[in-house]
Parts: sequence; structure tokens; C-alpha cells
Amino acid sequence: MINNINSKKISRGLYLFWIYTLVVIAWGAWVRISHSGNGCGEHWPLCNGDVIPNFSDQKTLVEFSHRIMSGLYGLLVLGIFVASRKKTVLTQQKKIGAYLLVFMIIEALLGALLVKQSLVTVNDSVFRLVVMSLHQLNSFLLTGVTYLLFLSTQQVLNIRITKLNVGFLILAVSGAVASLAATLFPSTSIWEGILKDFSSDSHLFVRLRVIHPLLAVSLISGVIYWLQTRAKNSVETSRLAMSLFVAMLVGIITLMTLSPLWLKITHLMLAHFVWAAILKYQLFGQHKPM
Repeated sequence: MINNINSKKISRGLYLFWIYTLVVIAWGAWVRISHSGNGCGEHWPLCNGDVIPNFSDQKTLVEFSHRIMSGLYGLLVLGIFVASRKKTVLTQQKKIGAYLLVFMIIEALLGALLVKQSLVTVNDSVFRLVVMSLHQLNSFLLTGVTYLLFLSTQQVLNIRITKLNVGFLILAVSGAVASLAATLFPSTSIWEGILKDFSSDSHLFVRLRVIHPLLAVSLISGVIYWLQTRAKNSVETSRLAMSLFVAMLVGIITLMTLSPLWLKITHLMLAHFVWAAILKYQLFGQHKPM
């Protein structure tokens, strides 16, 4: 990226950086799902008041390892931002590098807020729901910008915000609500879950979680229909349609199997891969924006 926009080495490095971004996000999801968010107490950036904490509690190990991964990620982002300031870098890449830094800072601040305000483990406050939703939204913006930086090494990008982008991000936020509800208020059966979804006595999170599967099926089905009937017939179109279908299928399986831990994380990672596929298709694979 920095000295030669067409450098295969730089392009490969930025792709691996995007993958590492997903790994950090996946481990962050494991922190939440395993209720390890309080592994370092309310201390941030220190862990239980120490630079190197005592790892006698597994939660501390899980949370501290995530902080190490996030700290390394922050250094990488800072390095990319500094390198992108060079005169030989395209103006578009400079802008993407700046957005990358901004979204990384926001991600760190939201993570710190979750810890400092004890919005972790079994906290079921509306404040946590709001912060978690913003955290989810920002993480997709972060991975999206990271992937765009990688794509910018292949050609100059004509970046535009479309209805599909907005719709997918809304879907991602609703997914954060559903995931939090499943973590805090697990069901023992599908029927029990359905009854809870529509019970006035259920917690707000439980009553809101039904939005995600309904929105996912309607949005993804609509996009697949559009791709098959109105979009340009191409390999890229077929790949995106298949990616959307697989993601929806895994989501349905996750719901029907009562959200096992590994499927939750798999579903989240698939969502980020689909997000990248959408961005790539909009930039390289279609004749007009959706």
C-alpha cells in the first residue's frame, strides 16, 4: 500500500491484517459469551490493578489475553496510519487509513466503557444494550474499512454508501441484541424460547431478540432475489448469493440448536465475511449499486 499500490507483498499483508482483525473480534465475543468480561475487574488498561495480573482465575486469562491482542492491534493500526501519511500514498488510502484509526480508537473506548461501568457478565441493563449495539456497529465499520484498505491495493475504489450497506449494519446491530439475550437468558427448548419472545413478563432483551431472525430472513431473501433477477449475471453475483444463503442457514441452525458457543462465534465470523463480500461485490462485481 504505502510505496507501491500494486505491491503483492503489501496487499497480502493487509489481507492478513484484516484476518487478524476478525480474530481479535472473535476472541472478544468469547470474552462476552464466557462471562469473562470482569476478569480484570473494573481496571482499564491495567488488569486488576497490575500490569501483569495473577492468572489463577481463568476469566482473568481470557480477558487479559484479549487486551494483549487488542493492544497489538492498536499498534498495527497506528503503524498503518503513520505509513499512510507518506506522499507516495494515494489520497483515498490516506482517508481510509484515517478512518481505520478513528474506528479503532472508538472500539477501544467502547471496550473500556464496558469494563469501567461493569457492563459485563450478567449485567442486563439497557445501558449495556446500547453500548453493546454501538460496539457491534463499530466493529463492522472497523472490519469494513480494513477490508477496503486491502481492496485499495488492487484498484482505485468508487466508495458509496448504499441501502444494502445500511440494511446490513442494522441487521448486525440486531444480531448483537439477539446474542446478548441468548447469553443472559438461555432457553432450554425452541418452544420455550418462542413463548418467552412474546411474553410481556420476559426481559426486554428477550422480547427484542426476535427482530434479528425476522430481519435476517427478510433482508437476505430480498437481496438474493434481487441478485438472481435484476443483478448482472456473473461469478461474483453467484458467490455473493451463496455467501448470503450460507450465512442465513448457519443463523437458522444456530437458533434451532439454542445457540451453542462455537456456533455463535461461527455465525459472527460468517457475518463479517459476508460484509466483506458485499463490499467487494459493490465495488467490483455489479453494474449499479443496490
